[in-house]
Amino acid sequence: MRKTALRFAIALAIVCCVGAMIVAVHPPDEECRPEIGNMTPEEPPTGLDLPGDIKQNVTPKQVPEAVQEVRNMTSEEIRELARKIYDSWYRSRTVELALEEANMTAAELPDDVSEEMKNTVQFEDIIRTWEIDPQNKRALIYASPELNEEHEKELSAVQGKQVGDWNFTIIWEPYVPAFVRRALEEANMTLDELPDEVKEEMEKTVQIGGVRRWELDPQNNQVIVYTYFSRDAEHEKEVKAAQGRQVDGWTFNIVQEHYVPEDVRKALKEANMTVDELPDEVKEEIENIARFMEIGGVRKWEFDPQNKQATIYVYSIPEKNNIDAVQGRQVNGWAFTVIHDLEYEKELEHLGAELMQFKKDHPELQISSFATSSEEIWVWVRNLTPENEALNGTVIHDRTVLIQWSPVDYALRMAREQVSMEPGTG
Repeated sequence: MRKTALRFAIALAIVCCVGAMIVAVHPPDEECRPEIGNMTPEEPPTGLDLPGDIKQNVTPKQVPEAVQEVRNMTSEEIRELARKIYDSWYRSRTVELALEEANMTAAELPDDVSEEMKNTVQFEDIIRTWEIDPQNKRALIYASPELNEEHEKELSAVQGKQVGDWNFTIIWEPYVPAFVRRALEEANMTLDELPDEVKEEMEKTVQIGGVRRWELDPQNNQVIVYTYFSRDAEHEKEVKAAQGRQVDGWTFNIVQEHYVPEDVRKALKEANMTVDELPDEVKEEIENIARFMEIGGVRKWEFDPQNKQATIYVYSIPEKNNIDAVQGRQVNGWAFTVIHDLEYEKELEHLGAELMQFKKDHPELQISSFATSSEEIWVWVRNLTPENEALNGTVIHDRTVLIQWSPVDYALRMAREQVSMEPGTG
């Protein structure tokens, strides 16, 4: 299976899981229970600096001609058509990203050069990146031949190819995992400064799982691996085996840490505390609560270092819960308190109803569903439009609005719509 086909299958599974999660979380008579404040969509904000992650949500202007078909289709054939639509979008998006890196617009790249670049996307399993050099009119492709010999042969045919005034150049390079490249960049090291045996050992070490980040210390010839403590005996055995390993003059140092959720880190910062100031037993209990205790939604944590008090504000508590197991628990001098935040629940209910009405009143925004946290509101749309994109990044009730669009969902919908418009279908 081609990598793009596999990506489509995985993305499709994620879309289905997200849909199931929304149904499970929100009442059946509503698509969601979000939060929103007063807005005037008739005059959407302009000049927004949209986040990079949102820029990838680009709606194709039409279904590509290459995937136009007119006949009755089975559900499997519709999925295949959707995959073709998705592939077309993905190839176009790959070229757009390369143009953005080169500070170019699509109009500045000749159409035949753009099409040739799109054709190379099928070999992305061996390609690290694409670069466009407008000064010398070159399209550079960095690839690792050892990842797929068959694709190496096919991509080699592009080497030196002239398309109009543009030249395609393949730069062959040894395969280096992205995490190794990041560690090298952060240490201001080049690829040649790290022995091959150390790179290979890093690839083996990452397989133990749970690695949070890597550091390279060229002064002391150390590879520092940050990972979390685990309750899995096999994982801990692998960590112990990797600790202190010597490879070509370099030492592997495994630093294990307790998992501390981001909202806990934020609460500690607000209390002028660091994670290291909490006893290990308390950090372990926080991880236990965050991962294994059913206490409902957590709005926020609070820490009182003077009285050694950890307070958890929760909402939407399920009937079967572990509140009693957490309430008043004492761990190494610290007490845990759970507070049912009824005001927050009322706020969610009010804001949810308001946003559902907002969606109903403004069909031009093409909103399909919502999700929320105490800091963000995700607005899922069927298609990106100037009107709904203008909402991206706005702040409503102290929450940032993030417009979300799924290319997989788009491809499936476009495939179904195309089939429904065919003669003799529907």
